[in-house]
Amino acid sequence: MRPRAARPGAALGAVAIAAALSAFLPAAAAVDPHGTAIVDARAGRYERALPVLERLVREQPGNAVYRHDLIAVLSWADRHVQALAASRQLKLDKDTPDYVLAAIGHSALHGQQPARAVQAYRLLTSRKPADADAALGHALALLDTRQAPQSDKQLQRVLKLGARKPALLRSAHEALSVRAESERARPFAQRLAALGQAPAAPQAVQPGQATQAATVQAPNAPPEPPRAPQAAAVAEAIPTPAPAPSPDFEALLQAHAGRVRAASALLERDYTPARYRLVDETMAENARLSAQAEAAGRPDLVKRLRQDRVQALRDRGDMAAAVAEFRALDAGTEPVAPYVLLAAADALLALRQPEEARTLYKRALAEAAEVNAHGGLLYAELEAEDFAGLAQGLDHWLAQSRQSLAARRAQATMLRFANRLDEAQASLSALMREQPTDSGLWLEQGELLAQRGQPRAAQARFERVLTAEPGHLRARIGLANAQWAQGDIEAAATTIASLRAEAPEHPAVQRLLREWEQRSKSTLSSGITRGFGQGLVAGNSELLWESSYQSGQSAQGLRAFANHHLARARFGGTEAQHERLSAGLEWTRRDLQLTAELGQDLRNAKDTVWAAALGWQQDDHWSWRLRHESQTNDFPLKARQPDSQAGAPTYLHASRTVLGGAWRQDEQRRVAADASFYDFNDGNRRQALALSWQERLHSSHSRTLDLTLAGYTSSNTLPDTVYFNPKRDLAVSATLAADWLTWRRYERSFNQRLSLTVGNYRQTSEVRLGTAFVERSFGWRPFQELRYEHEWQWAPSGNLRYGIGSRRFAYDGVYESKLHAYLNALWRF
Repeated sequence: MRPRAARPGAALGAVAIAAALSAFLPAAAAVDPHGTAIVDARAGRYERALPVLERLVREQPGNAVYRHDLIAVLSWADRHVQALAASRQLKLDKDTPDYVLAAIGHSALHGQQPARAVQAYRLLTSRKPADADAALGHALALLDTRQAPQSDKQLQRVLKLGARKPALLRSAHEALSVRAESERARPFAQRLAALGQAPAAPQAVQPGQATQAATVQAPNAPPEPPRAPQAAAVAEAIPTPAPAPSPDFEALLQAHAGRVRAASALLERDYTPARYRLVDETMAENARLSAQAEAAGRPDLVKRLRQDRVQALRDRGDMAAAVAEFRALDAGTEPVAPYVLLAAADALLALRQPEEARTLYKRALAEAAEVNAHGGLLYAELEAEDFAGLAQGLDHWLAQSRQSLAARRAQATMLRFANRLDEAQASLSALMREQPTDSGLWLEQGELLAQRGQPRAAQARFERVLTAEPGHLRARIGLANAQWAQGDIEAAATTIASLRAEAPEHPAVQRLLREWEQRSKSTLSSGITRGFGQGLVAGNSELLWESSYQSGQSAQGLRAFANHHLARARFGGTEAQHERLSAGLEWTRRDLQLTAELGQDLRNAKDTVWAAALGWQQDDHWSWRLRHESQTNDFPLKARQPDSQAGAPTYLHASRTVLGGAWRQDEQRRVAADASFYDFNDGNRRQALALSWQERLHSSHSRTLDLTLAGYTSSNTLPDTVYFNPKRDLAVSATLAADWLTWRRYERSFNQRLSLTVGNYRQTSEVRLGTAFVERSFGWRPFQELRYEHEWQWAPSGNLRYGIGSRRFAYDGVYESKLHAYLNALWRF
C-alpha cells in the first residue's frame, strides 16, 4: 500500500526543491546525516536514505526518533516485512506519533498482519476523527480481520468525510474491488458518478497498491528538511515515486483472499448443498496458485495461500484437515495471522476439542480484539465446562468493549446456558428497556422462555421476530421447538419440513432434525427395587420390578406402549405377589394427551383390567389431569394374599380415580394437588388428598437445590382390614433435594443426587374392643427418609440410574425401618 500520490507538478517541484537544498547545504548534510536521509526519503531516494537511518538506529538504539523515521521510510519504500520487524517491539500508545501509526498500519495491511493494522488505525482515527485516509485504512484492516459490521461503520465515515474528494473515493473503490467486495465498493462508485467521475478500471495491483489510501495524504510540496532530529522529521507525507515493476502474484493473492471471504460470507446466507460451490472453487484456485508460487520460489506467498487454505477447509467442513494444516503452519518460525487462528479454533471446537480451541481463541484475542474471537472463546469455555473461565471471559469482554450491546447480549446467553436463568432474565430485561425494538433480543427472550418451560410465550416471541423479519432461520427453529413442546405435532412437522428443505446444512437445523428423529425411536426402560427390613405393614424381602416399552411417535401424534409390573414381599411366613401386563395407545394433540390401556393380571384372579387418562395443559402455567383405573397397582401388597381377609372376596383389589391440577411458575416454583378416590371390592372407600409446594433455592451450571413442602391426608370407611387402613391420617413433610452435575462431556454426564425428607405423621384408627370398635389416636410420630443416587448418561440413546435409601415410618404407632437399593436403565433404539 502506497501513500496517495501528489499531483505530478507538485511531485517534480518537490524533487527540484530537495535537490536545490542539497546543493546549497553541504555542511548541514555532513553534520546532520539524519536530516539528509529525510531529504532523500522525501525525494524518493530510499536506497540512499535507508542505509543512513539503519546505521543511526544501530549506533543509537535508544533514540526513538531515528527508529520511528526508519519504520516510516521502510513503509514508504514498500519494504513492509522490514518495517514490521523494526516495529515489532514498539508498543502503540499515546506516545506513538501519528505518522508512525500510519506507517505501521500501512505495512501491517500489506504484510498480512491485519490485527496490527487495526490496532494502529484505531488509535490514529481516535486522534484524527476527521482524517478520511485513516478511516479508510481502519475500515480495510477491520474487513481483513473479519470484522465486517465495524468495517461498514468506518466505510460510512469515509463516504461522509471524503464526499467531495474524488481521489480518495477512487482509492476506496479500488481497494474494495480488489478484495472482491463489490457490494461495499458500489456506494463509492455511485458517489464518484454523482461528482462526474468514474472509478478506475480494475487492473493488476502492484505491491503496496492493494489497499489504497490507508495512510496520510501527501501535501503539494515537502517542508524544509529539519535542522535537528525531531519526531516531526518525517511526519509529513511525501510524493510517491513510480512503483517498480513486480509480478502479478500480489494481485492474484489479493483477489483470491477476497474470494475466500466471499465464500465464507455465502455460508452465512445459503444453507443448501449449493453453499459449498464457492468454497470448492477457491480451494481449487488455492491449489493452482500454490503450485505457481512454489515454482517461482516464493515461500512467502505459499505461506499466505496455506493460511487461506485453513479457512477454506474450515468452511468446507473438513475440520481435521484444517487443524492439520494449521499445526503445520504454526510449527514454523513465522507467526500465523489472527484469522487463521480463528479458523483453526473453530475447527477444533467442531471436533469437540474445546480446551485446544480455547487456547487459540485467546491467542487471536491477544492480536485482534474482535467479536468472533470473543464469542468463540465463550463457547469453548462453555463446552469445556469451565464456567469460571466463562465468567472471566465475559467480564473481560464487557470491560474492554465498555459494556457493548454485543457483549451484554452474549452475557445473557451464557447466563442462560449456565442455568442461571433469573440472572439471564434480568440481563435481558435491562437490554430490552434500552433496545425495545431489537428483534435479536426478542429472539433471546423466546429461547429463555422455552428453556423455562413456557413454550406458548416463547412462540409469541418467535412469531414477533418473524413478523419483523420473515424467514428468520433461528426464529423458525425456535418456533418448531415451541410447537413441539405444546404437543402440536403436525404444526411442528410442517415447520421442520420447511427447514429441512430450505436449510439442510444449517447446524441448528441439523441438531433439530436429530432431535426430531429421536421421537420416532422406541424406548425401553426397566427398573428394579430390592427392599430389606422387617414389618407387619411394609413386609420384608420386598421386590418391585417395573418395565415399560414405548414405540416411536407417528406423524399424527400416536404412540403405542406396553407395561409390565411385578411386586412381591413376605409377611411372616406368607408371600404376597402381584403381576400385570398391559398395553395401550397414547394420542398427543396441542395441549391435550389421551391414553387408553388394557391389561391382564398374571397372578391371583387373573382379571382383565383397563385404564384411561386425559391430560390438559391449559397454558404455560396451569395443567390438569384425570385418570381412572379399573384395578390400580397402587394397592396394599399385603392384601394380595388370597383369602387374607375374613368375610371379603378371595382376591382383593380396588379401582382408583385421580383428579389433579398443578400451577408452575417456571423451574423455580411449582404447586400441585391430587385428589384420589379408591373403591375396594371389600366395601372400603378411601379418599386421599396430596398437596405439594416446590421451590428452587439455588441454581447454577452444575448444582441445584430444591425444597418441597408436602401434605397428605386420607380417610377410609371400613375398619379392621388385613391391610393398613386408618380411619383418617395426616402427614406433613419437607424434602431437601440436591443435584450435582459432577462431570459432563457433551452428551455424556454423571450426576449425583441426595435427598432428605423429615416429617410428622398422625394416625387415627378404629380398633376392636371386644365386639365393638373404638376410635384411637396414635398421636404425632416423626418420620425420615434418606436417598442417595447416581445417574450416568452414556449417550443420547440411554442412561443408567442406581441408588440406595433408608426409610423409618410408624404404622399403628409401631416404627418399621427399611433399607432399599434400586437400579433403572433406559435405552432408545
